[in-house]
Amino acid sequence: MGQKAGMELAVLPRLYRPLKSELHPDPLRERIAAAVELCAVKMLDPALLEAIAEDMGLVRKKRVHHAGLVVCAVILSAFQRSTDTQGRWLDAQRTYEAIGGPRASRESFQKQVVKLAPLMRALVRRRFDDMTARASRNHLRGRLAHFADVLIPDGCGFKLAQALSGVYAGTGVPAQMKLHAVYSVAAGACVSAKATAGSVHDSDEFWPRWEPGALYIWDLGYQGVDRFVDAALSGAHALQRLKDNHNPQILASYGPTGARRAIDDGEGGPVRIEEALALGLVHKRSVLDLDVRIVDRDKRALVARVVCVPFEGEDRYYLTTLPREIFTPHDVAELYRVRWEVELLFRGWKGAMRLDEVRRLRTPASLEAAVSASLLAASLSGDLAYEIEQLTNEGTDMAPNGAFSPSAARDPSAAATRRIRRSTPARGPDAVRDRAATRSRAPVHPGHDPRERTR
Repeated sequence: MGQKAGMELAVLPRLYRPLKSELHPDPLRERIAAAVELCAVKMLDPALLEAIAEDMGLVRKKRVHHAGLVVCAVILSAFQRSTDTQGRWLDAQRTYEAIGGPRASRESFQKQVVKLAPLMRALVRRRFDDMTARASRNHLRGRLAHFADVLIPDGCGFKLAQALSGVYAGTGVPAQMKLHAVYSVAAGACVSAKATAGSVHDSDEFWPRWEPGALYIWDLGYQGVDRFVDAALSGAHALQRLKDNHNPQILASYGPTGARRAIDDGEGGPVRIEEALALGLVHKRSVLDLDVRIVDRDKRALVARVVCVPFEGEDRYYLTTLPREIFTPHDVAELYRVRWEVELLFRGWKGAMRLDEVRRLRTPASLEAAVSASLLAASLSGDLAYEIEQLTNEGTDMAPNGAFSPSAARDPSAAATRRIRRSTPARGPDAVRDRAATRSRAPVHPGHDPRERTR
């Protein structure tokens, strides 16, 4: 058949909406831009930074460099990537000139950066104070709503130039710096960080003023009866793994229905965990829930809780003060996973904020400037994320009947809540126990006996 005259071979779709000009108002773009401007101006105000430097006595005569612009440039350079450590100062100088700073020699600019290191250190302290205040204002949700905050201490090491070995002695390497940090789940950020030599043990740098009602989670590097007892007697909760060489006295074992079985040597004498497991004095089940007696070096005694939860054929023991009326052994094991938040913090510091580019800095002052600038850049990045989350959460409320809404998944504690596999609104102790009663238990491998203690 011949083609019909005038027949169209293609159908052009209608343009359903016209293309908008770049100058056309966009409410979302404007609100995000306002949030970015708010965070940037709050931290990167050159006039304010220069005034602070003058108050600190760091700037006496205004000659070549603008102190405020120098600090802004060094902070912004932490967001750039380079293959050479010295390139960080070159990046900072290029940024300095791009934002209005006068041209100067490399040596002159680097001297000014080192001179302003105390200012950046003071800004870091101020930022930590702001994050602590934010944590006090925010309220945790879901499984973490029982706590005033969840605080996670840990340390992160960075290799340094051998020239700094006299100041920052390392462990296994000639020179190393370690940052001892505390991450707050309520703030969604780090609330303290202290730089020491890499040879300083994590445990020696963590003796805080305990916050009543807060949960402290630490790894085996902070194992210590004195610290655990001190936290508990101060009204805080503690959660840690139990070391192999820690063998406290066992007082009782609890069965799956909560029945308590007192444990002694048959004559009313004390029994240690290892002995009780070997003699089969505890309940024979895949998950153990025990009362133990802890005594520190000052003879302060405390009744604590030890739970054992098998994972991939391995018995994992946890020492905690969490009440069994609210938290089952599986809950305790899942709460320990929140500790991963501090590891993510360190990953961001190293990879995104150039803290891994300090190996070739040769003076303590230049190292301090680089570390402070990276911490301030990380704080700025966190502020931007926080403000955008607040914009996202506006206009959304909790769904009816206590259902979990998308806004709750974006609060500062939501990421940590997702680490423990559940994001549910806070419930009373009865509801928690009912939910625990119906939860499927971890699989028990053939031939696995939880009384064979292998952690």
